[in-house]
Amino acid sequence: MTTTNRRQMLRNASAALAAPFLVTNTSVTTVEGKEFSSNRLGGCQLMPGAQFSVAIDNKGLWPNLTKLPTEEIAAAVYNHPSHGYGSNSDVELWISNDGGGSWRYRSHITDHPEEPNGIRMNHAVGLNADGHLVAIVSGYREGQKLPLLPLQRCISMDQGMSWRRDHLKIDMIPHGDIFQLSNGRLGCSMYRRTRTTPRHRQAAILFSDDGGETWENPRPVADADIGETHVIRQRNGNLLAVGRTSCLDRMDDVLPHGAGEILLKSTDQGKTWSEPKLLSPQGQENAHLLELSDGRILCSFTSRIPGLFGVVLRMSSDGGAKWSLPVVLLSSAARDWRKTDCGYPSSIQLDDGTIVTAYYFGPKNPKWAAHGLPWHQRYHMGVARWNLSSWSEEVET
Repeated sequence: MTTTNRRQMLRNASAALAAPFLVTNTSVTTVEGKEFSSNRLGGCQLMPGAQFSVAIDNKGLWPNLTKLPTEEIAAAVYNHPSHGYGSNSDVELWISNDGGGSWRYRSHITDHPEEPNGIRMNHAVGLNADGHLVAIVSGYREGQKLPLLPLQRCISMDQGMSWRRDHLKIDMIPHGDIFQLSNGRLGCSMYRRTRTTPRHRQAAILFSDDGGETWENPRPVADADIGETHVIRQRNGNLLAVGRTSCLDRMDDVLPHGAGEILLKSTDQGKTWSEPKLLSPQGQENAHLLELSDGRILCSFTSRIPGLFGVVLRMSSDGGAKWSLPVVLLSSAARDWRKTDCGYPSSIQLDDGTIVTAYYFGPKNPKWAAHGLPWHQRYHMGVARWNLSSWSEEVET
């Protein structure tokens, strides 16, 4: 695990602004044990005051963070350096006991004995009312061939040291956080493809009344064309969801297949939903929601817009009605989504107010190493530790 502070990178910089900006100075810092000149950051932007680290090397895709009752942070990640193409690959659990500063492997969450060369990758994770970890994970045959592997339900009663696994007879793909309702009931967002041409997907929330053992009673997340959908339960009882829409025009294949994120709200446990509200443009997708201790809502997006590959943030102080201007947490100047892979942020807030945001970054093939981050040119889970003092009031609308 390697760490660098943006202030170190920008020592002697010609300007220090309250918002992320292009790094062009020639200061020298140490990254991965080597001297590294920040004039080689190649157009990267980093949030001022944030600390960035390479937390898990050569794996760590699609991180999902959970605060454990032991005050540890758990990260569920995909364990192969590819976009889900590793033969005999799984979802692992990694642990930090120092607020996200360092990480160590704890266990394999999943297995796939029914398909020895199979791929376990898409996952949703959370805690049940007893504080036990619950994960739901889907997967593919080797080479991402269909049909999907049977959906796997994994429960750990010892903070991820061991897992009890079983199959669920549900033909859907899980995404995001498993969340608790006021009565201890659990909810999990899942989605499925309903039509191929033109592409259409449907997200729904499934519920568990037995601590995550069984899941049923799917409730569609509105009548919207959305796939990966992240849902949280706010402290006022409302459900807030952000969903990834399908792209109908890829603009000469310049932009990837996501067409932006829409926001939806439910005041009746998902029975009905508000009209969708667009939160991000095409190329910014895979959003994550977090209700902060002061009641504000943080929304973190994957950005795959040419020249802005990384993680972008927005904030709402009124429950999601209005949102700040976008703020860059981390981005590179990469331009080709076929060569650069990144995103899927997941955030938690520590008791001292520190926000820990995990994401992944990497070139899709080792021969495209130059299309990764300048300081780490292969797949990895990165972590940014930051606090609200880094958030500029100038971005509030």
